Amino acid sequence: MSAYKAYKDWGEQKLVIDSVEPTHYVRNFLVLSTIKNLSRKYKIRNICELGCGVGILSSRLAVCGFKVDAFDLDKYAVKLAKKFNKGKNVSFFIKNILALKSNKKYDLVLAVEVIEHIKKDVQAIEKITNILKPHGFLLITVPINEKYRREFDNRSGHVRRYSESDLKSKLEKNGFIIIKTKYFSFPLLWLWYFYFYLPYSARKSIRKEKKLPFYVHLLKIFNKVFLADLLFNSKKATNIMVLAQKTN
Repeated sequence: MSAYKAYKDWGEQKLVIDSVEPTHYVRNFLVLSTIKNLSRKYKIRNICELGCGVGILSSRLAVCGFKVDAFDLDKYAVKLAKKFNKGKNVSFFIKNILALKSNKKYDLVLAVEVIEHIKKDVQAIEKITNILKPHGFLLITVPINEKYRREFDNRSGHVRRYSESDLKSKLEKNGFIIIKTKYFSFPLLWLWYFYFYLPYSARKSIRKEKKLPFYVHLLKIFNKVFLADLLFNSKKATNIMVLAQKTN
């Protein structure tokens, strides 16, 4: 979801942000590796990504051989996704999660940093349940810890930052069992987020000019250092990933 018009305002630069910014980079690595590992044990072929943005994850999943339908509410995001992702295994659509109606059922639904933008998050989870095959999987990531809320959350349209117990409870009440939880974005990304990313994004000149920092392309090399965070599973993290399975 792009609640604060990021895709319209930043345009093609959003492709760079979503690819190399360390938080995005590590999260994408974690999600992709989790899905690849899951597919070795279970028959995962058809995937739906909700809130796909410019399609970074969807296109990479398609390259890995998965069939992907990617949805986003933001028409500018979908336009960029279609323009820069031409893979034969991925299709992009403008769709609202809360209005999802599909006869197609998926092996896995992916919602990366999405439901925190939705006031009726329980209704969104119900919609996800309806498009999953029996015993299908939901892989979800969200920001956690309300004590970490900053003005950036408000600008980004974050209705809430979850607690682990709240997210798990909502999933379980909608017919899911929790397979795996993983805290991420600590300690290196925690420092990056609070001492570099937030101060930079808060600068009015940056928000007005929509200009990426001079060092952004260096991150293509140095962002791999942040993968060290995946060795940790601390509740001090800013985000959590939950893998859940539909019970029927």
